[in-house]
Amino acid sequence: MSAIIHAATPNDIAIDLAEAVLAAHEGDAVAALRDVIADACFLHQQLLIASTFISYGAARGWRPKFVRE
Repeated sequence: MSAIIHAATPNDIAIDLAEAVLAAHEGDAVAALRDVIADACFLHQQLLIASTFISYGAARGWRPKFVRE
């Protein structure tokens, strides 16, 4: 499988990333989904920790969002 560097739409990237994750788990969709969920939980925790150390001024008013809009 070849990696896409430039895609016409964000959906093109999502499809290829999904295929890459599935291929990395040798076609086991349940294992792939568990791994993606574990990564999302880990990154959510890291964002929560980092947000406690970033001052409002240093981030120029930016605050992380923990729920997708």
